[in-house]
Amino acid sequence: MSSVSISGLVSGINVQSLITSLSAAYQQPITLLQNQEQSYQSTLSAWGSVQSSLSSLQSTVAGLQNITSLNNRTVNLSNSSAVSGTASANAPLGTYSLSNIVLAQTQSIYSGDFASATNTAVGTGTLQIQVGSGSVTNINIDSTNNSLNGIAAAINQSGSGVNAAVIYDGTGYRLTLTGNNTGAANAFTVSTSGATGSLGSLSYSASASGGMTESQTARNASVSINGLTVTSATNTVSGAIPGVSLNLLEASGSTTLTVANDTSAFVTSVQSFVTAFNTSMGTLNQLTAYTPGSNGASGQSGPLIGNAGIQTLRTQLLNLISGQGIGTTPGSAYTSLGAVGISLAQDGTLALDSGKLSSALQSNYNAVAGLFGQVGTATNANVQYVGAGNNTQPGTYAVNVTSGATQASATASNPIASGGITSAETLVIGSGATSVSVQLASGSTIDTIVATINATLSQQGLSGISAINNNGTLEFQSADYGSAKNFSVVSTQPASAGSTGIGTTLLMAKGTDVVGSINGQTGTGAGQQLTVTGPGAALGLQVNISGQATGSLGSVTVSQGIYQQMNAILTQALNTQSGFVSAATSGLNNTIKGINQQITQLQNSAASQTALLQQQFNAMQTQVAQLQSVGQYLTAFFNPPGSSSSSSSSSTGG
Repeated sequence: MSSVSISGLVSGINVQSLITSLSAAYQQPITLLQNQEQSYQSTLSAWGSVQSSLSSLQSTVAGLQNITSLNNRTVNLSNSSAVSGTASANAPLGTYSLSNIVLAQTQSIYSGDFASATNTAVGTGTLQIQVGSGSVTNINIDSTNNSLNGIAAAINQSGSGVNAAVIYDGTGYRLTLTGNNTGAANAFTVSTSGATGSLGSLSYSASASGGMTESQTARNASVSINGLTVTSATNTVSGAIPGVSLNLLEASGSTTLTVANDTSAFVTSVQSFVTAFNTSMGTLNQLTAYTPGSNGASGQSGPLIGNAGIQTLRTQLLNLISGQGIGTTPGSAYTSLGAVGISLAQDGTLALDSGKLSSALQSNYNAVAGLFGQVGTATNANVQYVGAGNNTQPGTYAVNVTSGATQASATASNPIASGGITSAETLVIGSGATSVSVQLASGSTIDTIVATINATLSQQGLSGISAINNNGTLEFQSADYGSAKNFSVVSTQPASAGSTGIGTTLLMAKGTDVVGSINGQTGTGAGQQLTVTGPGAALGLQVNISGQATGSLGSVTVSQGIYQQMNAILTQALNTQSGFVSAATSGLNNTIKGINQQITQLQNSAASQTALLQQQFNAMQTQVAQLQSVGQYLTAFFNPPGSSSSSSSSSTGG
């Protein structure tokens, strides 16, 4: 019987290789999505760079809002060896001629010769030193300190206002006295009392002979300013030129002094803006650029090339920089940034000519400042520009006041008698949650009462309220203006000729707010400050109204400069709800999130399919193994040992 074999039914199958190939097929769409995600991540990173650079620019632009606060003053001198000086921010601009400088000096006197500074006894008694009209300093000289050195030490320890020293002149020792302070008012005299020996020779008076000799007279400093002589007890002269402090350095010297705008801080602020603008523009240029390829290679595009939002933003910024009349002052020569030294390059970056900017600032500071930040000027001395809101438009607006602001005040019903109040009285002054009691003694006069009240209020924390003497009548008044300032006052004594006149009925005091309009638009008063709240071009404008003048109070000219307009452009671009930067990043994040979800789904599906294939192949292997076992059984069954087939095999093998 022929033999049967089925062992080759599944031979040659590489199960793992087959599963790996099928898994790779599942991975292909996942890899494609991962590549897409990487591209979107690169674009998202580019938008992050845009947002960062624009946010940095906006922060720098914010520094231009109150650029007028950088309006400091500097002192320029034609001869700095004669005078030095400083100026406050409020010092008026101008040029002054300084000449005929006389330096202040202290008084100096010296004694006659003594043989020794330590061993020669000068004498005993009392030295009496008086500086100017001050009190006399008595210095006791006895046997323990009556040498020149001892006397000098005693004087220096006395606090008399003079300095003592012992000097050897080549032939003997002399006592010298020098005033501590310059100025004619600090001249001093020396007298003695109960003097013995040579102590009396240490006296000095300009009106008496004998005693010590004057080597230098106490003298005031003086300087001629534009032909007018100004004196000072020291070499520092303050107040002669408003806001300027002078330090006289050289006797008989002369110089021309100019108080000018200190433009350094302003120029630095503008340079910071230019740098930040160039950084942002460079970022936008780089991310939207196309770089042509070379040697047949394809070019490379920036990740945001052709983006409409960026192109619009870039155009808005460049139009703003190159535009005319940005917040200009009427009649000003400076109507553009180019006029003050800022030039625009072809790639959209800026360059600053700091010298040209400084010159423009010296010529018309407010007009130049108006190109950059919020600036306001008023034509009436009672009107001060405070600020403007984001909705305030540049322009000139008429100011009209219906009533000025007032302080809270309460006045007694009768004056206080010249002899004072006739009985003790307690006043209670209250404001908010604070209440202060003031005890007044019988016989207190109006001046004593006012001083006592103000001292008590200050000690108890109500320093915003004060008492005043109004022609003999007691009056209380708040320091500030407006309806928010209010207080009450009441007395323990009825109002009468012998009392303070406050009375036992509570007096209520309340200030009033300014009432008026600007540009015909309704204004809301808060103390002396008037803010435009009615709709119109002046909305948000704030001014301070001093005094009680009413009616037309001139006009206020407001300039916003590039601060407001550029800030508005950047705010719109960066708005987290409606800005195009936020929209782009939000859209990309959503797209990336969707891709990641697809990748996760495909990965889960691939894992499931791979597991299923593995399971199916495992089942097949089990079945194949079973078939192989059956095959082996059948082979053995049909080819038992000793069969012809087996014998033939054995014979052949033998």
